[in-house]
Amino acid sequence: MEKDVLDRFDLSARGINDAVEETAARLAALPVDPKEALRLRFLLEEILLQYRDHFPEDTGVSLRFSEIFSSFRVSVRIKCESLDPFRKEEGTEESVMGSLLANAESLRRGWRYRNLCNDVAFTIAKKRKLNQALAILIGIVCGIALGVLCNAILPAAAPEIAERIVAPLTNAFIGLLCVMATLMCFCAITLGIVRFGDISTFSAVGKKMIKVFLLVSLALALFNTAWIVPWMFVGSSSGVSLELYSIFEILLSYVPNNILSPILEFNSAHIIFIGIMFGIAMLVMGHKADHLTELMDEVNTVAVLTNGYMDRFIPVYVGMMAFGLITSGQITVLSGFFQLLAMVVLGELVTLLGYTLYLCFRLKVPVRSFFRKQLPAFMIGLSSASAGAEFNTALTTMIGALGVDADFAAFAYNLGGILFRPGYCIVFTSCSLFMASLYGVEVTWSWLLAAFLLSFILSVATPPVLGGATVCFSILFSQLGLPTEALTLVISLNAVFEFLTVAVNGYCLRSQIVLLADSFDKLDVDRLRGQE
Repeated sequence: MEKDVLDRFDLSARGINDAVEETAARLAALPVDPKEALRLRFLLEEILLQYRDHFPEDTGVSLRFSEIFSSFRVSVRIKCESLDPFRKEEGTEESVMGSLLANAESLRRGWRYRNLCNDVAFTIAKKRKLNQALAILIGIVCGIALGVLCNAILPAAAPEIAERIVAPLTNAFIGLLCVMATLMCFCAITLGIVRFGDISTFSAVGKKMIKVFLLVSLALALFNTAWIVPWMFVGSSSGVSLELYSIFEILLSYVPNNILSPILEFNSAHIIFIGIMFGIAMLVMGHKADHLTELMDEVNTVAVLTNGYMDRFIPVYVGMMAFGLITSGQITVLSGFFQLLAMVVLGELVTLLGYTLYLCFRLKVPVRSFFRKQLPAFMIGLSSASAGAEFNTALTTMIGALGVDADFAAFAYNLGGILFRPGYCIVFTSCSLFMASLYGVEVTWSWLLAAFLLSFILSVATPPVLGGATVCFSILFSQLGLPTEALTLVISLNAVFEFLTVAVNGYCLRSQIVLLADSFDKLDVDRLRGQE
């Protein structure tokens, strides 16, 4: 891998400007997301200014540009004493730097000190030439067309092809996907806890925020499970059998017997449990765990990049599964899609409406005015299916139109972006229950408990990257014993669900932050109630 190295910069105002402009010019010529490129430019400027505050202006700075598979890397080397620019103690993580880093979907960063130099690296993914949803749709159409053609030309051999060729390939891909999913979830849980900073962050504001975010997500998962069960299973042959004794066993099953079996068996529930324990322990250790945090951050970056490469093959995988459904005679499972879509849309819209009415009634805010203030960020999320795309508009809306204190809004939005994704709670519970009914999976009380608990946990652990929900679906379905055919159908539909889910996540998060700000006296109620 050849690198392009430039060593003509320093920490003077001119040197910083030249380095930033050179990076911007390189990125402008690359097929990357313009928003992520702009974010990287601002990050680079913030980091160099931070180093200039601590070291002489004549300190040497070099830039390195390289390409890694489907990503580009920009590395900055500053020849000076060790200084981690991403540490909260330096006063930037929770303000400008934190806002820039939050919700970066295709941008990854890292820092290390070696050979008396600070190395800060940013990896940015190439922009896809074809939209993922469109690619999946093309894969489905091609798979169905090939399946119909195969049935017409080779009617006797078609089932054999599906069983002996297509099924092994798709099973192997799902297995690899599950392996990466468990690693990503472990890193997401552990690093999410560690990046709170220290134990004091959990006191006062932090504790209440975390408790509210988690309890509301848990309540939404439970509520969605409760109202769907009578609809889907009353009079159904699958039924809901009463096995209360097994609920205790389910709860105990989330605790691993040893530290190796979850890794060897890829048990996602155990890995999440260990991730929570590791994260709390590393948080208590403070700076003593810095090297471990750095190593885990690197592992997480590798896992995210690997998942990004694998995500490009999902349209092929979905196409093969569609081919298998046609050739194996299982096309009848395609019926009922509109019912699942109605379940998801209804659940998410009820959640959104419930938040709106409760907030407006409690704070005496006109419903029409509140929704109009939320609308710009909501529409960005709805049209792009990207939390990163709506981030700046959402933050501006909270601080300006909704009257939330600026520091409070930045901290809460970054924290809530990790812990609070109510839209995913709705999607995970709806899809798992619908597919259980569709495929005749026996639904017991212990199964229902597992479904809603996993939906809650995975809504928190969903990696904020492309394909993050996909890997969580693979975990959810494997734990609940749902067939791979069900996973294929859900992955296809998730391309549609994702747009509404991201928009509802952002809307509910902003609403919840307004409620929290009011409880901490960090809300300008007059501005919130004011008409625009």
